[in-house]
Parts: sequence; C-alpha cells; structure tokens
Amino acid sequence: MNSNKIISREEVVFETPPDLNELSKLDNDALYQKSMNIGVSREAIENIKDEDKQRVFMLSEIIRIQPPIPSSIKPVLINSNYDIPKMKKTITYKYVKHIYNDDSNKYEKSIVSVESYINPLKYSEIHCQDKQKLLDSIQTEVGKLNLDDYKTKEQIMDFACNNGKSNTEKRRRATALQKRLLENNYDRHRITTFDISVY
Repeated sequence: MNSNKIISREEVVFETPPDLNELSKLDNDALYQKSMNIGVSREAIENIKDEDKQRVFMLSEIIRIQPPIPSSIKPVLINSNYDIPKMKKTITYKYVKHIYNDDSNKYEKSIVSVESYINPLKYSEIHCQDKQKLLDSIQTEVGKLNLDDYKTKEQIMDFACNNGKSNTEKRRRATALQKRLLENNYDRHRITTFDISVY
C-alpha cells in the first residue's frame, strides 16, 4: 500500500537571470559592470585586448556563473508527527521541481508540492524527540529566570540539582543556565560532573 500523499501542488514561474539574448542587448560597459558584480576576474577581462573577444568572454562568464535558470532548492521538512502507539511517523516535505523544455532545454516553470510519507518509527527517534523536548523545556525555564538570583555557584547548583532529576538532566540544566549567564556578562563558575553527583 502506497503511504505517500500529495497535500498540495502548484505551478510557479520563478524569476531567472537574463539569458544570452537579453545579455547581448547590453553594451560593453554594462557587461563589464555586471561581470564585476558577480565576481568575474578584472584581470582576465582586461588582459583581452580585442574588444569583440572581450565581449564574448564576458558573455560566456556571466552565463557560466549565472545561468538563466532558477537555483535548485533542496526538499524542506515542514512537519513531522509521531504516532508512538502504532510506531509510525508521518513526515511532510516541500519540494520544488524545475521543468525545462525538452527541445530547447530552456526553463519553463516549477512545480511546488507538499507531500507526506508514513514511515516506521524507530525507538532511537523517540529518544531523540524526548531529548529535544527536555532541552526545549530547560531553555524555556532558564529564559524566565532573574539572573541576579543565580550569580553564585551555589545558586546555580541549587537550580540544577534540587529537583530529583537524573544527573544528566542536572548537568544540562547547569549548562543551560551558565550559558545564559555568560551571554549576559555574568561570571562563569566551574561545575564538574562530580560536583553534580555529590550535591
């Protein structure tokens, strides 16, 4: 059974750099300026003494560096949903596919689609998700603290350790608080794993 689902699909035409026909309408000064703007070597241009050959070189370099096609766009993950009882995950991606004319190979349009897939869920992914939720909750808690109340090592240790959590979580709490203190120009205190384990 195919678990893929197309949620939306639309055709879009992106703006592209000028093609050779458009560039050929520019004079040499405009081509030179455009070449400089996109990083063509000044010396390479000026070392060509023949004006016609110089023009051909600039045109070819501009087309090479900025071809008249839209930039490729990697798939973007826009959502992931975990169904832990069924051990399945639904992931949703946004894709952009450029379409070219079969005969001229000229860009015509792009297809922008949003698609979802149902895949088996691994226990390692559940663990990673739980870890990220924990880190986010710690960051949220640390972000609400009045830092003037946590300037000493003892105050930091109290925040990190007086909660019945695991030593790993206590260390993460201490690290997150120390990081925020440093970002706000407070002193850093040396807190070791041993300090946390015996607190």
